[in-house]
Amino acid sequence: MNRLLRQQLGLLGTALVFAGCASPPPSQVADMPANYPAGWTADAEASETERDKSLDTQSSGWISDFDSPELRPLINEAIAHNYDLQATAANLSIVGADATIAGADSYPQINGEFDAGRQRQNVGGSSSEFTSFVLGVGASWEIDVWGRLRDRQSAALADVQSALATLRGARLSLAARTANAWFRAIETHQQLELATNTYDSFHTATEAIRQRYERGVSPALDLRLSLAQTAAAKAAMDARGRDLDVAIRELEVLLGRYPARELAIAPEQPQIVRAVPIGLPSELLERRPDLIVAERQLAASGKRVSEARKAMLPRISLTGSYGYSSDALGDLLGNSFSVWSLAGNALQPIFQGMRLSAAVDRARAVAQERLASYGQTALEAFREVETALAAERYLDQRVTNLNESATQSIAAENAAWERYQRGLTDIITVLDSQRRTFEASTALISARTGRLVNRVNLYLALGGDFDEASSKEEIDVRTPLGPEPISLPQKEAMPAKVALQDPTEAEES
Repeated sequence: MNRLLRQQLGLLGTALVFAGCASPPPSQVADMPANYPAGWTADAEASETERDKSLDTQSSGWISDFDSPELRPLINEAIAHNYDLQATAANLSIVGADATIAGADSYPQINGEFDAGRQRQNVGGSSSEFTSFVLGVGASWEIDVWGRLRDRQSAALADVQSALATLRGARLSLAARTANAWFRAIETHQQLELATNTYDSFHTATEAIRQRYERGVSPALDLRLSLAQTAAAKAAMDARGRDLDVAIRELEVLLGRYPARELAIAPEQPQIVRAVPIGLPSELLERRPDLIVAERQLAASGKRVSEARKAMLPRISLTGSYGYSSDALGDLLGNSFSVWSLAGNALQPIFQGMRLSAAVDRARAVAQERLASYGQTALEAFREVETALAAERYLDQRVTNLNESATQSIAAENAAWERYQRGLTDIITVLDSQRRTFEASTALISARTGRLVNRVNLYLALGGDFDEASSKEEIDVRTPLGPEPISLPQKEAMPAKVALQDPTEAEES
C-alpha cells in the first residue's frame, strides 16, 4: 500500500509539472451567512459538570481517546490491507493521469517523420520511376490567447484535489468503521457471555424447582414455566453466538483478512478518556473530506463554464516542420536537400449545429448542480455534528439510568428467589424478575457500545479530533495515525458553511 501511494505521489507531481502555468481554481464559496452559528446549539446545552470535565483534557488524536490498546494496530492493519481503500487510491492515479493529459495540451506537439516511397508512371508509351525519401520533424502549438486551455488545466487540478480529499475521506471512514466494528464485536462477545451466564442461572434455578416439584413443594406449573424460560435463554444464547460469529468475520474482512473467525476479542468495552471540549468552532468542518470534495467540484465546474464559453472564440495555432527530402537515401541528410515550413492559422467557429452553445448551457447546469450539492453537503455536515453532540448527553444519561436499572433488577431477582424458596411469592414473580435482569443488562451493554460508536461518529462528522490541526491553506490527506501524509497545492481558504456565489456569475464578472 505504501508503495502504491508513493507511485501516486509521483504521478501527481508529473501532473502538476505538465499543468504549466495553470493553478487550482480559487474557492467559489462566499463568506458564511449570518444565520449559521459560529458554534453548536447542542454544545450550548452541556451541563456545568461536562464543562468542568472539558477544562483539563488534552489532545492526543481521536484514537487515543479510547482506552483500547488493540484499536490502533487494527486500524493500521485495515489501512494497509483493505481492498476498497486500495481501489480508491487507484482512482487517484486515474485522476492524476487525466490532469497530466489536460496539461499536455498547452505544450507544443512535436512528431518525428520518416517516409519512403517509390512511384511508377506510364505516359505515352514511356514509363518512369521515382523514389523519394523524407526525414523531418513537425510541430504544432495552439497559442492559448484566451486562457481556454488554462481553464481546462485548472479544472483538472481541482479534480485532483477532489480525488485526494476523497482518499482522505475513505481512509478516515475506514478507520471509523474499523473502530465501530471492533466495539460491536466486543459488545456481541459480552452479550454472548451475558446470555450464557443467564442460561446457566436459569438452568440452576430450574433444577432447584424440579427438586421442589419432586418433593411436592412446588406445582407442575412452576416447573413448566421455568423450563420454558430456560429454553428461551438457550435460544438467546445461540442467537448471540451467531451474532459474534458475524461480527468477527465482518471485522476480519475490513482488516483485509480471510474471514476465518480467528480474531481475538477484548473482554471489556474500552472507556472514553476524553470529554468533548466546550466551544468547538464550526470552522473544524473545513477539513471534512466531503465538504472539500464538494467545494473543489464546484470550483472545477466554474472553470469548465469558462472553458466552454471560450471555445466560441477563435483558436490560433502555429505549425512548422523541418527536414530533408531527396530521391536518394544517401543524400537524405545533406544540406542541399533541406526543407522547412512555418504557418499560422486562426480557426473561428461559425456554425456547428448549436453544439458550442449547448456545451455552455450544460456546463452552467453542472455548475448550478454542484452549487446546490455543496449547500446540501454543508447542511448535512452541520446536522451530523449537532446530532452527535446532542447524543453525547443523552447516551451518558441512558448508560447511567440503565446501570441503575440493572443493579436494582439483580437485587430484585435475588429477593424474589429468596421469597419464593420461603413460599412467600409465586414463580411468576421470580421469572419476571429474571427476565427484567436480563433485559436491563442487555440494554446496558448496548448503550455502552452506542456511546462509543456515537463518539466515533462525532469525530467522523468533524473530519478529525477536537483540535484545529488542519491548515486552511491545504488539504492534508492522512489518517488520524496513517503514514505518508499527502498535501495539495495551496488554495484559498474554504468556509465551512453553505455557498452563496454562483460560479457561473463569477466567471461572467
